[in-house]
Amino acid sequence: MEKPQKEKAFSTEDITAIIKEVVEGAIGDADYTHTKSPGWNNAIVEGCLKKLKDKNKSCKYVVTCVIMQKKGAGFYAGTSVYWDNENDGK
Repeated sequence: MEKPQKEKAFSTEDITAIIKEVVEGAIGDADYTHTKSPGWNNAIVEGCLKKLKDKNKSCKYVVTCVIMQKKGAGFYAGTSVYWDNENDGK
């Protein structure tokens, strides 16, 4: 008898689609603006976490966002995490 295959925690295609949707919604085709970077960064990490959490997978998530000018000069980074305190420990 064949063993049942374990369900993947998530698919790369689903996660890529979520990231593209959130980034496009937060930044669109705007040029890099240092003063807007913190807001964009927050919108991206929080938006990705919300959509990942809504998938209802029993996973912990860490989202890191780096926003950088194509010239290599401007740079902004941020990280956000999600886990269930009751089930994942402290």
